[in-house]
Amino acid sequence: RGKNQIDSRHTRSTVSLKRLRSWISGQRKRTLCFMILATMMSPSLVQAQARWEMDWLHRLADHRTAGKNAFFQTISDVNVPLTLGVPIGWLAYGLLDKNASATREGITWTAAQLVNGALTLSMKAAVNRPRPAVSDPTLIALEDVRIHSFPSGHTSSAFTLATSISIDHPQWYVVAPAFLYATLIGYSRCYLGVHYPSDVIAGAILGSGSAWLSDRADRWIREGSARKQKKQSLAFIY
Repeated sequence: RGKNQIDSRHTRSTVSLKRLRSWISGQRKRTLCFMILATMMSPSLVQAQARWEMDWLHRLADHRTAGKNAFFQTISDVNVPLTLGVPIGWLAYGLLDKNASATREGITWTAAQLVNGALTLSMKAAVNRPRPAVSDPTLIALEDVRIHSFPSGHTSSAFTLATSISIDHPQWYVVAPAFLYATLIGYSRCYLGVHYPSDVIAGAILGSGSAWLSDRADRWIREGSARKQKKQSLAFIY
């Protein structure tokens, strides 16, 4: 009996240690992403980045064609309806079909978009970075936008959607198209001359982070509810 107790304690200690290592590893990754994003948010550094980024945007503009213009403009235009329509549509499907899993996912995806939207607008106001074509009038933007540049709202919402879907449906045939679409959105914003590359990178980090945060919150709420129900069941039994 004593040996079994020791083995049981050793097993629990090993599991706890593995969980701690996994958590620390995750914390390191999240901390690195936060440091990158925080660094990119520095107004002085954002302005310093503009030179090489502007050169790249000019090279993109020099190689525009009518076909590519139409393609990337279309990709960019469908982003807002898609990133809002998919979460709301999935939620509606879950409610109508009485599918608890789809309903939960729809709520989480919608919440992720709301969190991302609030953070994106807050960062735009805080950094106050002008659009590339405003900073350099020789760059011709193919879209007339006035709101601040950093971070890219189109990119952040696209990566929020891609990450949200991929968390709940991690099959490769879901993940690959989702992130391909999000990457195309980011590229399209640079191609159209309305965002710097750093705007897009920050948007990708912010969007993915918003989706991850919403998923964590959902799991925390569900786990808390499960623990509460378990306690109530044990109390009823005894």
